[in-house]
Amino acid sequence: MRMTRLLPAALAMALVAVGCSTPGDDSGALKLGYVVNFGSHEWYQNVIQGAEDAAKDEGYDFDWADANVDLSKQITQAENMLTQGVDVLMMSPVDPEGLSSVMSQAAENNVPVVTESNTVPGAETAVGIENLEAAKQLGQWAGDYITNTLKTKAKVLIVGLPTQVDTRDRTAGFKEGLAASGADFEIVQEVNGGGLKDQALKVSADAITANPDINMIFGINDDSALGGTQAYEEAGLDITKLTTLGFGVEGQAGKTALTSGGPYKAGMGMFPEYVGRAMVEQAKAVKDGKSVDERTVTPATVLTPENLSEYYTQDGKNWKINYDAVAALLENEK
Repeated sequence: MRMTRLLPAALAMALVAVGCSTPGDDSGALKLGYVVNFGSHEWYQNVIQGAEDAAKDEGYDFDWADANVDLSKQITQAENMLTQGVDVLMMSPVDPEGLSSVMSQAAENNVPVVTESNTVPGAETAVGIENLEAAKQLGQWAGDYITNTLKTKAKVLIVGLPTQVDTRDRTAGFKEGLAASGADFEIVQEVNGGGLKDQALKVSADAITANPDINMIFGINDDSALGGTQAYEEAGLDITKLTTLGFGVEGQAGKTALTSGGPYKAGMGMFPEYVGRAMVEQAKAVKDGKSVDERTVTPATVLTPENLSEYYTQDGKNWKINYDAVAALLENEK
């Protein structure tokens, strides 16, 4: 698969304002519509923020709708945007295989489609990290931590989400990186946390009750990692003996956990604000008839309490992304 890596200079503008307008007006501006799959989740809120900021900076019209994890609702919202006359349709798919009617209507109206994370047949490009490779990097970091810091066998609980391609890749990559590190570890149990903290808490509690020697938790997103950590603490176990590793570090909860001095030692930073901006940039490119690749790779790196401030600055309860530092990650990979 050929992949595009976005040039840092193209994503280094200072963005401060938020705005959206209704597709189909006569302003002459590029009209972008985005149907998100789960708008109440902190990850997608930050993707939307990044896209809104980028669109405002460029003078584009931008509108978005939330399918709230309902495929039929996403189809209706996307088809409505096409009817209203968007120039480019952007989607975070609820189900990549269930959007054929949307893609057919987009093709009939000559409207290109850009997706976030998951590829949809017929879309121009999917924007997001390489989950498998990023997870290998986190697994290697975990192995080094086991060998050099824990200096004892890691009994690992994986709080996964096996129903999604991306999250399956995160679990597979983490295990592969951990194995390649040569560390002393055992995967004690894998559970389906559903990507939600309450569900992750419940299934992790059962796993920890059955395996009280667990001393490491890997979660496929912040909610999974933090739900597992809460279950460990509520079981009355010694929290100082736990190491938590997560994926995303997308919002306040993950960053707070990472900087609190507790068990959350590292998480794979996915930078959702950058993903949103990249979607807008690629939407403009495809509308202009430029060639784009099947996958537009965005940056990812292991975030720890020691390096978080390189990429995010805390401003009260909020965290502001350093776009230049994040963009430089792609340059460093070349």
